[in-house]
This record gives sequence, structure tokens and C-alpha cells, in this order.
Amino acid sequence: MSATPLRVVIAEDEPLPRASLRRLLAARADVDVVGEAEQGVEAQALIESCKPDVVILDIRMPERDGIEVAASVLANLDEPPAIVFVTAFDEYAVRAFDLHAVDYLLKPIDAEHLDRALARVFARIVAQRSTGTSDGTSDGTSASTSTAARLDPALLTVLEELRIERALPQRFAVRDAKGGTYWVKSADIDWVDAQSNYVRLHAKGQQHLVRDTMKAFQQKLSATRFVRIHRSVIVNIDFIQRVEPHLHGEQIVTLRDGTRLRTSKSHGAGLDRLMR
Repeated sequence: MSATPLRVVIAEDEPLPRASLRRLLAARADVDVVGEAEQGVEAQALIESCKPDVVILDIRMPERDGIEVAASVLANLDEPPAIVFVTAFDEYAVRAFDLHAVDYLLKPIDAEHLDRALARVFARIVAQRSTGTSDGTSDGTSASTSTAARLDPALLTVLEELRIERALPQRFAVRDAKGGTYWVKSADIDWVDAQSNYVRLHAKGQQHLVRDTMKAFQQKLSATRFVRIHRSVIVNIDFIQRVEPHLHGEQIVTLRDGTRLRTSKSHGAGLDRLMR
């Protein structure tokens, strides 16, 4: 590691986690905290002005969330910083981070996990610096080309997935028999089936009718969490317990509550792709 400490910005809206990060980082000789931000717009301005080596970035902040800040910083800075995300536990975000090996910290933050995340970040920075000059070029390539090469493809993939995910409805309005309205969270939906001019949501042992078509409703669901296994059935893969072969290339999908659903040959491929 270079004798020059790496410059770090903390972007965290909650006082206690921010103070914890400040304390843990102050105990290290290889980092220098050059700024702190409590909300997204402030964080983006600070990052663009300080141009740190590393940003520890909460994914949920007021005014602009960490996903938006990261996407903007990566797009606007010639030499974007390494990013370590922080989350209290966003189920979808954590799954995306794990899938693509993107660095993140779960609250409450402890020294062991912080050290581990920073070690990976520092190793990448050292490798980049050892193969390039101060402006990121060593072989005659342009700075813009070099910058594009340094952007972590996994990070870009995660940011795009999370951008799409956050644009989707997180809950659906359902009218009850008395004319009132209540909401069903998309994450609570086990499976969906078609019922004439409605779709029926199966969630937490209850059934809920929403006026919509299967095609339109499927477009409102996360493509990485929900899969259409039949013309009339959509399944949340988080609730699948077992998949087994059936007749004529079809499959039987058993859910955690014991529900058994049959795929069709025309829609089974989508399930296969998600289960790989």
C-alpha cells in the first residue's frame, strides 16, 4: 500500500452510523477522511469537489439516494472513486451486491467487515495505479477510454438493476368488498394467477384481486424476482422450494407453503434462466 493515505468521503444520513464510520476510519493510518455528507445532493457535490479515492455511501439518503449519487458520479467524473455501499438491509440490494461481488457494508458496521471491504477496494486501487500513470493512461490510450476501462462492470450492472427495481411499484392497491383500499407489498407476493379480467395475488396465505392483465402486471414486477412459468401463472422465485421434471418437458414447481404449480413448455425457459 502507498505511504500516502487514501482520501475517503463518508455519505451517511444517520448520525450514529456516520460517527461509527468516522471512529473506525480514524483508527487507520492508511485513510484520511476528507469530508462527510448527510444527504444525497450534498454527497454528490462533495464527491465531485473533493475527488476522493473511496466513497462509503449509504444507499438510502434524503433528496437523492446512494444509487442515484453513484450513477451520477460514475458518469460525470473522469476518475471516479471506488464505492462501498452501506445498507441497513435492503433485501434486493444485498442480493444484487452478492450476485455481482460489489462491496457493501451492513449496519451496524463493525471494524472486521469494514476492514475486509476496504482491503478489497485498496487492492483494486493499487492494481490500477501500478498499471497506469497519474491520469490513468500508460499506453497511449485516451483518458476517457482508460476511465471507461476502470469502471467496474459489476458495479455498473448493479446500479442499472437497482435503478430499474426502484422504478417498479413496491406495493399494489387492492379494493375490498366494502369499497375500501389496502395495499399488498410486491415482496410478499408468493405467486399470481389470471382470473378473467383480474389477476389474483397470493400473499401470506391470503388472496387479493387486482384488475389488470397478466402481461401488464408482469411488467410491474421485478424481472429478477418474478418469473412467468405459464400463460396464467407468475411465481416469486424467493418462495420456490423445489422444481422437478414432469411430462413433455414441463416442470412441477412446489412453493414453500406446499402449493404445486405446473410450468408450460413455452414459459419454462424463463424459470430455467433464473434458477441457473
